[in-house]
Order: sequence, then C-alpha cells, then structure tokens
Amino acid sequence: MFFHSARIEISPQYCQHPAAPSSSLLISFGEMKQKLPPKNFDWLQGEIQRRFESLSPHLRRIAEYALADPNRFALQTVAKSARESGVQPSTLVRFAKLFGYTGYTDMQQVFRLRLTEVADSFRHQVSEHRDALEMLNASDPATVLNALSDASVLAVNQLKYDLQAADLRQAVQMLEQARSIHVLGQRQAFPVAACLSIGLLKLGCRCHLLDTAAGMLPHQIASLTSEDLLVVVGLADFSRTVLATVPEAREREVPVLSISNSQTNPLARNSSLNLLVRDPKLHHFEPLAPYVVLAQTLVIALARARKAKGEAKAAGGA
Repeated sequence: MFFHSARIEISPQYCQHPAAPSSSLLISFGEMKQKLPPKNFDWLQGEIQRRFESLSPHLRRIAEYALADPNRFALQTVAKSARESGVQPSTLVRFAKLFGYTGYTDMQQVFRLRLTEVADSFRHQVSEHRDALEMLNASDPATVLNALSDASVLAVNQLKYDLQAADLRQAVQMLEQARSIHVLGQRQAFPVAACLSIGLLKLGCRCHLLDTAAGMLPHQIASLTSEDLLVVVGLADFSRTVLATVPEAREREVPVLSISNSQTNPLARNSSLNLLVRDPKLHHFEPLAPYVVLAQTLVIALARARKAKGEAKAAGGA
C-alpha cells in the first residue's frame, strides 16, 4: 500500500473559529515526519557558523568552545563542558536542541563520529603510504623525495587533529609566564630545539639552548628555579641523560613542557605538560616536519599573546 501527500480543502463556512489561520488547510504526511539533523560534523559546524550571530551570548560561548577543540568536546561529560564553557548543563542541552538534536549526548555523537573517522582515515593513509614506500624505486631520488614528502604532510595533518587547543593554550601560557626558558633536544630532536630557541630569542625572551656535549647538563638543571621553564623535545632516540634530567627538574619544582611522540614514555609521564606528535612509523626516519610546525606555532602564538596583553595594558592606561 502506498501513501501520498494529501491536500484537504476546507470551505470558509466551516472555519468559523476565530483562531483559524486560513481557509485552506494543507496536510502533508511528508511534512508531518520530523526531520532529523544529519550525523555529520561538517554540516553541524556550518550551521553553527551560519547562525552564530543570532545566538545568545551563552549559546555563542558554547559554539566557540565546541568548535575550538572538537576532540575535547567529543569526550567530555556535559558537566565538565558546562563548567569549562561557563554555562549551565541545561544550556548545553538547549544548544543541542536548537540544532535539531534530542539532547547533549545526541549532538556529542556527531563529534565522536568525527573523531573515529579521523582515526580510521589516518590508519588507512598510513597503510597506503607504507605500501607505496615498499614498492617505490629506491634508485630514483625523486621518487623517494615524493614518498617522504607525502609522509611528512600526513604527519602534519594528523597533528592538527591530535593536539588539544586547551593544551596549546596552556603551553603558550607556560612560555609567557617563565622568567627564562631552557630548551633541550638531542640527536634528531636538536634541530627542533634549535628552531624553537631561535624563535623565542627573536621575540626577546630569555632563552637558553642547553648543551649536553660537555657534560654540564646536570649543573645547568641545578640552576633552574620554579620561575623558569624547561622545554624538552624528545623523539624516539632520547638518551638516558635527558630522561634523568626531567624528574630532577620536577623535584626542584621546575615546570617542564615536553614535546614527544608518546603520552606514556618516561619523558611525558614526568612532564607538567606533554604535547603529542604522533609518529606514523612509515620509515626509519621520524618526520621532523610536525615538530617544526609545532615549534613555530608556539612562537607565533606567544608573540600574539604578548601583543594582545600589551594592547590591553595600553588601553587600560589610556
């Protein structure tokens, strides 16, 4: 049996009720069916951006909070999201219903699905790149260049999804509050440490690139205080000297910001904050591109934070 949209015409003489809006009543079974919002993050993000100006201040706060770090929003409870965005849990529910979802959990599924799709996509791309590396003609330098360039691009793209916006803000705040910044990186990590140090020096920060060659590292760490900041860049080949340095600094209550490819290695476990750079493990050389991008991000973000602080101070004194 098939149902079609029905059009029912009612004569005005039967519409004597004062609240009757029209002499013609249209009923459509298709229109009666409630439209559910797509379980698609791109659609939801577009809708939030399109309707942002029409939202109340509290709803705008939720919109900014959710889109600033979708990964965090996908995993947090409604209570924690409400607390961190400065609204009531009921306001989060109202925000979700505004976009057609039944509640916070229903809308959060869209963010979680995005997180799953990103992880699946990364694993698929890693598999494809591994196959390509195995089949490439190693005697052709141009072919090797293309394959390794693609691997670096993959690692940089993944960095954008892995890093939490809140962690980046905390890292910048640690840099901004430090009396002096001491950067340590050995072996493959040394170019990244040098890049970060040069950027910080150009901003006028008191920055020191620590040297392990002369065996002076323990003495350098012993001179740090809780007002300083130790930044350690650690790839897979960090030495025992570096690993011993971090717990020692923490014992002296020195804040430690680490940049590494794991959240569970000794460096990450003993740091105040660890910024994760995932290694796709496509070849013997871990891509340095995402580390350099992250170092440059921290420098530029710090420069903007200091500029904004200066402008606010100037405006307050005017």
